[in-house]
Amino acid sequence: MKCLKCGNQLCVKAGFNHNGQRYKCKDCKYQFTQTTDKNATKHAFALYLHVIGLSMNAIGRMLKVEPSPILYWVKNFALKTYEKPTPQGEVIIEFDEMWHFFTLKKTRSGSGRHTVELPESLLIGNAETEVPKR
Repeated sequence: MKCLKCGNQLCVKAGFNHNGQRYKCKDCKYQFTQTTDKNATKHAFALYLHVIGLSMNAIGRMLKVEPSPILYWVKNFALKTYEKPTPQGEVIIEFDEMWHFFTLKKTRSGSGRHTVELPESLLIGNAETEVPKR
């Protein structure tokens, strides 16, 4: 038996839980119940259908599951496996909805001013702000 927390092989039986046999790690004293994912094939199939372009609602209807657990499965899979790419060069952000919102306002000052922000350094999160002239 392998500890789920530290990965050590020195685990002993430590009673029963309603889910089954409990184990205790000799090193970190972590107690756990070894569980197996009985719906692993369903989760993998749902992820595959999501990757090929089906909506959460369509996948839910096919698997007879609500869409919210499918979103949960996709998010967990992405957090475990996806490596976020680092942007190369300049990053351009378009505020299309904000532009329409600001142009409807009567005042042109304060938070209603049109701005363009360019990142100064991606490592520390600084940004340059430019207010375009009309």
